[in-house]
Amino acid sequence: MVKIKKGDLIELDFIGRFKETGEVFDLTIEEVAKKEKLKGPENFKYGPMKVFVGSGQLLKGIDNKLIGSEIGSEQEFDLKAEEAFGKRNPKLIQLVSINKLKKHNLNPIVGMQLNVDGRVAVVRSVTGGRVILDFNHPFSGKEVNYWLKPQKIISDLKEKVGLAMELIGFKADNLKVDKGKVTLKLANKDKLGDKFFDMLEKQIKVMVPEVKSVTVA
Repeated sequence: MVKIKKGDLIELDFIGRFKETGEVFDLTIEEVAKKEKLKGPENFKYGPMKVFVGSGQLLKGIDNKLIGSEIGSEQEFDLKAEEAFGKRNPKLIQLVSINKLKKHNLNPIVGMQLNVDGRVAVVRSVTGGRVILDFNHPFSGKEVNYWLKPQKIISDLKEKVGLAMELIGFKADNLKVDKGKVTLKLANKDKLGDKFFDMLEKQIKVMVPEVKSVTVA
């Protein structure tokens, strides 16, 4: 059987549940979603997720379970909060004036998520002109249960580079890969400096070590 190594690009099926309640919070399998009466975003298609093992795409606890496991094998396990979405940090709970938020056209309602200065916070309370914002991850402090089944390893270099680009935040046009040499086109290339291209090449090589060079045409 083929074993998974750090850095492999795999297709992964999974189901994530909160251990305490059994509620599903993330999954890739449509049949289970229907059974649990879950609805994804409009036009969302269920299917295995493509992930670089050990790259930080997944929770650290999941990465650790995948490395050394076999393609096609199923496993189920629990993760403590520190292995999953982190422990709750009281320092990430802040009291702010409602006027400060309204200046930025933000109207806080308990339970809603707000983007505050580039960070996502959950509104915990709104009283007397004051708002309590919680910058902890919404799932922080929770133990979770995961079922995993890695379906296959993807070895196609072009597909690996394309996904790496997407994870970095860019979509390459006319991506070409020949013997480890990558050539791609980017929109607004003239507005990007040499430092950006150096960073881009470095990030691609970290995620796809088989890449020898990256040229932006």
